[in-house]
Amino acid sequence: RARIAEWLAPHLPLVVLTMLVMAGGVAALVNWAWQRWIGAPARLLEQVRARLVLDEPPPLEPVAGGDGTLRGLAIAVDALLQNRRRLRADVAAQVAEGSRRVEQERARLAALMSELTQSVVVCNLDGRVLLYNQRARLQFKALSEAPQLAGGAELIGLGRSIYAVFDRQLVAHALDNIRQRLARGAAAPSAQFVTVTKSGQLLRAQMAAVRDEDGSLGGFVLLLDNITRDYERDAAQDTLLLG
Repeated sequence: RARIAEWLAPHLPLVVLTMLVMAGGVAALVNWAWQRWIGAPARLLEQVRARLVLDEPPPLEPVAGGDGTLRGLAIAVDALLQNRRRLRADVAAQVAEGSRRVEQERARLAALMSELTQSVVVCNLDGRVLLYNQRARLQFKALSEAPQLAGGAELIGLGRSIYAVFDRQLVAHALDNIRQRLARGAAAPSAQFVTVTKSGQLLRAQMAAVRDEDGSLGGFVLLLDNITRDYERDAAQDTLLLG
């Protein structure tokens, strides 16, 4: 030990310098490895996560410290993000176009229905009112128990249930008849029923099918007639004949 100490004494600065150089080299190597295998992928992952929540993500920034494989991965991920942006834009455009066409068809149907002298109500399969004409609004106003207060709005309105006026079992039975006729291949199946409202009015309903694009039943149309006066007139005539 004495000999080693005696030998190291004059070379101690060189030994310390060598150790420092080696430590610096090891630190540089560790930093390079960290940047290449951990830091660069982590920065790429952070960029990708930030762009996943954006509707129009900007291109990925070049990843410093990564190798060629990581840069290729960044290019591929960026291409996928841009493809997703284009697909979302296409879907949004198709949805907007579909909504525009639906509104056009609804406006055309509403214009056609407004010209009809008969009450017309269009419902989905759940019985929710999708469309009705002015004649139907006036008829339901006449059926209202508080016409001056609600004006029939408690009975009919977009999104309201038709079952506020008609018994659910009557409508379900008519729908079953239409489904059976559709299954037998009928081109324009329909059903009819008569009901008494809460206000004592007698209504005759003609139900027609609204078919989806695949031909299945998607809703129904009701053509309504108030036959209370006709019934009362016929009953009076029968009374006179029998009397």
